[in-house]
Order: sequence, then C-alpha cells, then structure tokens
Amino acid sequence: MSKFVQGLAVAGLLGALVLAAPPCLAQGAGSGAGTSPILQRIAERNALTIGHREASVPYSYIDREQKVEGYSVDLCLKVVEAVKERLGKPGLQINYVPINTTNRIPLVANGTIDLECGTTTNTLARHEQVAFSPIFYITGTQLLVKTNSGFKEVEDLAGKRVAVLQGSSNEQSLRALNDGKKLNISLVYAKDLGEGALLVETDRVDAFAADGGQIKVYAATRAQRKGSLSVVGRLLTYDPYSVMIQRGDPEFAQLVSRVFAETFRAGEAEQLYAKWFGPLGIEIDPILKAAFEIQALPR
Repeated sequence: MSKFVQGLAVAGLLGALVLAAPPCLAQGAGSGAGTSPILQRIAERNALTIGHREASVPYSYIDREQKVEGYSVDLCLKVVEAVKERLGKPGLQINYVPINTTNRIPLVANGTIDLECGTTTNTLARHEQVAFSPIFYITGTQLLVKTNSGFKEVEDLAGKRVAVLQGSSNEQSLRALNDGKKLNISLVYAKDLGEGALLVETDRVDAFAADGGQIKVYAATRAQRKGSLSVVGRLLTYDPYSVMIQRGDPEFAQLVSRVFAETFRAGEAEQLYAKWFGPLGIEIDPILKAAFEIQALPR
C-alpha cells in the first residue's frame, strides 16, 4: 500500500472516530444548532470566524483590495453556506482573523476560530489538539531546478549541491535519503523560499528542495525568466492539507465532512482548483484528483 493510500486510510479512520465520539458540551442555544457547541457558539455570535493566512497565494491571502481570497477560503465558504442554511441565518456574518504557523492551532483549539482556512498539513500529531476536514490539497518535498538542467529525480543529484531551509521537514527528508542511498549530496542552507530559488537561478546550487506547492507557484510567478525554472521529482514527503476545526464536536465535524464530500462529488473542488491554479499554469496533480474521487462519499 502506498504512503498516499495509507495516509488517506488513516485520515478516514480518524474522521470516523471523530464522528463516533460522544457529544461533550451542553445542549440548547440557537435554532438548528442541535447539540453542536460550535454551531451554538456561531448562532449566539450571529457570526462565523474564519482564520486565514495573509500571504499564502493562491491558497489563503489578502489581495490588493484587502479582501481575503484563495482556494482554501473558497472551500471554507462552502461550509459557511451550509451553516447559514442549518441555522436558518442567511445574514450570518463572517469575521476574518489573520493567523500564522505559531497561533493557528491554539486559536482553533480555544474556539476563537471556527474554521481555519490556510495551508495546514493534516498530521496524526495535530489530531491530538484539533480535528480536520477531508483533504483538499496534497503536496510534499520536491525539487526546484533549472528547466534545462536535465534533473528529474533526487537520485540524479548525486554528488551535487542542493539548497534546503534549515530545520525544515524538507531538510530532514533529503538528509535521510542522502544518507540511506549514499548520494553524497552537499546541503546548502537558504534562509527563505526566495533565497533558495535565487541560489538555483544563479547556479550556486543545482536544486532547491522545498514544499512542492510553494515552489510551483514561485516558478510560475517569480522566476527571473518565464519558464526558466521547473519543479521535478516524486513527492519525497506526504503533506496533505485540511481545514482545522475544534475537537469534540462530532455534529459540526459531520457537517464539514458532508460539505467537502458534496463539493468533491459535484466536481466543484476541481473547478476551484482550476480557478486559482489554472492562471498560474499549474494543472491538478493526478494524486489530488484521485483524493477528490476517493473522498466523494455517497449520501
């Protein structure tokens, strides 16, 4: 069984456990909220709070008109519409709260944020603190190289120089492969995505190992010469993105899962992908397309 399929199976099992968990908070509150503490909270506030990133283009960001936009945000707005219908509140307000990698999990766990709509990897460790929606994006460590370099996989870089972000999961995975396969790759540290790409463009390294989704967007939008950079190779890590929600509310978790399943089944998730990634020339990966199909559960 591939790591991808194993990951989906584990995520599905955990989702089932969340749905099977007993309600933990009091009943009452808003019309249509049922026993869901989160829906009760939203009904009482007459507002749903979305946590968003400020510059994670095109997933979740603030545009030039100061509007919160992106692929992840559009998917979350599908959930918002379902909440409005469930609560009988068509005028339900949406509050947007900017988040970062440090505060996103605490803000979801303490109920400040109802839906976290960004670029968060769905991991087993994080399931101990929050719950997750189905998977809506799949990425992992890949290689940014010059298009004419001829490099296709990490094994082609034996004896070469490869940039990584120090302390990142990308560094860990590359270091493990380097040691395991004795590739004799020399690692060069870059301080951020821009510097790593610049090292490739100026021939100071042969490749930059980083998050595949991010370097694809960089190659499409910020390369010094259009088409001069390419992202190559299999995924060296498995990093599935999901929306985070507060733990302990199986009724709300079921609503979120139902919305995502319907969005996958109707082809709307693929349409949203095309809306945000199509203009960048980034086609949907067959693995993500398969994930949509697998998670399009029947009613």
